[in-house]
Amino acid sequence: MQIHPELAAALAQLSGLPPIDYQTMPIAGIRQVLDHLPMPPSGLEMHEVRDLSMGSPESPLAARLYRPTADDNMPMVVFFHGGGWCIGTIDTHDGLCRHIALLTGMNVCSIDYRLAPEHAFPAPLNDAYAATRWVAAHAHELHSDPSRILVAGDSAGGNLAIATCLKARHDQWNGICGQLLLYPVCDARADSASYSLYGDMPLLSSTNMQQMWAYYHPAQPVSPLASILENESLAGLPPAVVVTAELDILRDEGNELARRLAVDGVEVMHLQAQGMVHGFASFSTALPHVASILRDACTRLQLLVGTQESTA
Repeated sequence: MQIHPELAAALAQLSGLPPIDYQTMPIAGIRQVLDHLPMPPSGLEMHEVRDLSMGSPESPLAARLYRPTADDNMPMVVFFHGGGWCIGTIDTHDGLCRHIALLTGMNVCSIDYRLAPEHAFPAPLNDAYAATRWVAAHAHELHSDPSRILVAGDSAGGNLAIATCLKARHDQWNGICGQLLLYPVCDARADSASYSLYGDMPLLSSTNMQQMWAYYHPAQPVSPLASILENESLAGLPPAVVVTAELDILRDEGNELARRLAVDGVEVMHLQAQGMVHGFASFSTALPHVASILRDACTRLQLLVGTQESTA
């Protein structure tokens, strides 16, 4: 149970933060701490970074567009940030979105979806799906190719990405051509071996994940649009790159997601990051080893959608 030395040193710098307990602390206080963590600056220049507003004037949805190059008609990655559906912003994931754009050569649109518990399931998913459809409909205005729309996310954002594909399948909308899923939340049952093995690791504990589920989906039973592995079939979903972390409570459900996708005939590339804990990708702009893992994942995503390999 050895955390990679680079990541362990970075995590040690966060050790002075006050302890976070989702079961006893108000969510506003948790956001005040975690949404303002001193994350490493990206230092990654884009051709364009632009804030957007989508949806209706009555229900606007904020987003941020990242364009790594001046090229038009590029693939577009619609990105949903992690944070257990209840924390996180487009600002907390600014560096990661820039890095994905740089490594893939694709445009990225990061979505500021509504958060639980104020907006429980299905509100965040409805935002994610509506945003994906909006981006596809306005692709040309965003210098993007409407035939090459992908979804991506980390943790709870990965869950929203998969669920967005499930809603698209239900609506018989074939507008999504790929997925990048970084240690996604997949199973509300939370009974895998990795939950027991790594329940007290940094950045995501089993007790905090339990409370995140309670915030996001308080009603029972849990919908298979939230607890992804409870779907009878994942057939017909877009090709996926699934990245799991060796020392993460979500490792086993992510591994099972990759297996289920393959069994159901979905093209999938699975990468398990050794020595990594949950949330490691957020350190990619500061840690060379983490950057190499993200580069590997992005190269696999390029292969799935048939784009040229990035030289970044």
